Amino acid sequence: MKLIQTAKVASVLLTMTACFSGAAAQSTTSPISASLISAASAVQQDYDALFQQMYKNPADLEASFKFAEQAVKRGDYEAAIGALERMLFFNPNLPRVKLELGVLYFKLGSYELARSYFQEAIKGADAPDDIRAQVRAYLTEIDRRLARYEFSVFTTAGLRYQTNANLGPSSLMVRALGQDAILNSSFGKSPDVNMFQTLAAHYAYKIGTRGDAIEASFLGLNSRQYKLNQFNFGLVEVVVGPRFAIGQNASVKLYGIGDQVWLGDATYFSAGGAGFSARTTIGDRGFLEAFVEQRHRNFSDSFNFPTASQQTGDLLSAVVTSDLRLGPMHWTTRAAFDQNRAAFDFYSYKRYSIDMAFPYAFALPVFGTPHQFVIAPTFGFSRANYDAPNPIVDPFQIRHDWEQRYGAIFDAQVYRNVGLRTQILYTKIDSSLPNFTLDNFSVSIGPTARF
Repeated sequence: MKLIQTAKVASVLLTMTACFSGAAAQSTTSPISASLISAASAVQQDYDALFQQMYKNPADLEASFKFAEQAVKRGDYEAAIGALERMLFFNPNLPRVKLELGVLYFKLGSYELARSYFQEAIKGADAPDDIRAQVRAYLTEIDRRLARYEFSVFTTAGLRYQTNANLGPSSLMVRALGQDAILNSSFGKSPDVNMFQTLAAHYAYKIGTRGDAIEASFLGLNSRQYKLNQFNFGLVEVVVGPRFAIGQNASVKLYGIGDQVWLGDATYFSAGGAGFSARTTIGDRGFLEAFVEQRHRNFSDSFNFPTASQQTGDLLSAVVTSDLRLGPMHWTTRAAFDQNRAAFDFYSYKRYSIDMAFPYAFALPVFGTPHQFVIAPTFGFSRANYDAPNPIVDPFQIRHDWEQRYGAIFDAQVYRNVGLRTQILYTKIDSSLPNFTLDNFSVSIGPTARF
């Protein structure tokens, strides 16, 4: 009834205008407001006419279906269900109507009723193939939602080549103690190859069918450099907390965070913290999620990084992510704000970033069997502003970094849930200090598996 509400608001505004403007205003009407009222009235009249036509002639299946379509657009699923069920009373052999009823009950969270209509939709031998495909997808999703627990794993491994594996500056001319200096070439940019492994797992123990759950996720990363062993990297992150459903399409989550990071085969930092997230679906187009996380990171000095402890402090992150579809377009977005408060002000910063990807999925026959492929161009930008100058580098110049990221990911299905991923990424950082101006090109390839 949104258009009707708009018309009512417009009417109230017109009345207020008349009251404040006197008798002269009573004889005039805003063209925009009048058009809104006219459009809302026309839509309501069409809707009422369809209802009357369906009511007077229940056997008119076309009128019933048109009314159901209008009811769905208005979000009045109950009215649409009534119209579709009336159609089945007069003609039980309508698989598409049964499919639509299953979808509507699915949206209302009545999964068992939805399942019964889906099964009825493909019961006949003459059910179209496209309906069978949609029903299978919905039945799989119903089984997933009604299961007591949910578990998923993604893992990948492979080789990565980087032109600047140590993130060395683009030029050997740098700043030291506020003066120009020539950096030893051994600290300049250096290419290298590494082996990497990634494991991401998610587990949810469901409490009822409303959407409440206890969730736990695990992320593990490991990379081993061929030459630059001081940049061997490892990360383990665990996130645990309850999720609470809000209606059928939204939820919130409270969770604790634990991190452990190694660099150069020594402890780099450990972190503990907490987060809060809110997620909602946007019709059938995808979802939107926002979260805020607070971590306290405790850095440890090591042989390769003897001043790492100067970075100890608190990291606050506020992030909004989305995964949306509009017709053939599919895109994902991550916008973030990070504020780091370190023990030494020259390691404290505020960072703003955005990253986007545009996945495009398609199928091609390989040896006579269709295989799935996904190609996703990516790009991202970041701006980091540090709080204070580093006297070791330049006591008078505060560091400001502008980072650009351009790349692409190509996933190819090899067999069932096993694939092959290739990723390229170019990163360029322009900084107010030459010590941190750099670029890096990387390419990686390796198998993937999903469970």
